Amino acid sequence: MSKFILPLAYVGLLAASPASAQFFEEKFGNERVETRDFRNPEVKRAAEARPADGHAGHNHAGHNHGAGGHEHGVETENLFGFTLGSDVDPAGSKAVAIENIMRFGKRETRYTALGQKIEFAYGITDNFSASLSLLGDYHRIKEKPAFLGAVGDVKGRYLFNGFGGEMRYRFLDRKTSPFGLTLHLEPSLAFSDEASGLKGRKYGSENKLIFDQEIVKDKLFMAFNLTHEMEVTKERGVGAWERGSTVGASLAATYQVLPNIFLGAETRYLRSYDALRLKTYNGDAWYVGPTFSARFAESYWISVAYSGLVGGHAKGSTQKLDLGNFERHQIRLKAGMEF
Repeated sequence: MSKFILPLAYVGLLAASPASAQFFEEKFGNERVETRDFRNPEVKRAAEARPADGHAGHNHAGHNHGAGGHEHGVETENLFGFTLGSDVDPAGSKAVAIENIMRFGKRETRYTALGQKIEFAYGITDNFSASLSLLGDYHRIKEKPAFLGAVGDVKGRYLFNGFGGEMRYRFLDRKTSPFGLTLHLEPSLAFSDEASGLKGRKYGSENKLIFDQEIVKDKLFMAFNLTHEMEVTKERGVGAWERGSTVGASLAATYQVLPNIFLGAETRYLRSYDALRLKTYNGDAWYVGPTFSARFAESYWISVAYSGLVGGHAKGSTQKLDLGNFERHQIRLKAGMEF
């Protein structure tokens, strides 16, 4: 199933080539203007102090950039759901966000898990931003009668789960290049295992190489991510460290159906390994689902995505889905404020 992802990504990036950009520029004419507002207060005050230059549909004094209907313009970092966009917070900007990733459904258990992150992000330069975060965790795991003794129960509990961070460096800006390209690194130190819910210590990092482009001005956007997640875990009372990796790719598209409101879809293909070097293959998963994102009152935004498991299987298993290494349902809800 993964063989279809790279060709689809190639088609998306081809559509974002200079030739297609010229087509959309000719089609939309004067609508093709920069839409991102200044979030650095000093730069914004200086820009507002300049008189309007009278260009049609572009009032510099008020930064009314038309098509999007909002001052910040369309920012793609959290536009697509589990798939990320390449935009980076500009120098001097600040943001606070809360992210919830909910996971349900395992073969051996009645499984409910919530990973939570509260982060503060800062734009260091126009192409580099960083954030610090606090992590929370909820697990409730109840073994099904047919699998008693195979996994172990975890009573429902919420706990502070450690610290994390993000670093994002943009190599190519999608507004001036054929496509956007950003490296995203997300290290963390956690006090429980994400899969089993058992207490312990986990060091990990979720890394993404992000490609995206605006296909139709202020309307249609596409993104493609390559993912490599690494983790080293030791459960409490166990002497040995466990190592694991997940690699994959995702493709997403979203369309502005109303001012500041986007609806889209994404697909993800993931492969699980029992070591950091990708030597011991465990199983794979193919997820598909819808996405929603919106911006409110200039500085507030929300992003919601659902992914349902539709394909893949565990190594050595004849069962259709790998519900040991992956969950049947995943939901991502993230909301933030910029200031």
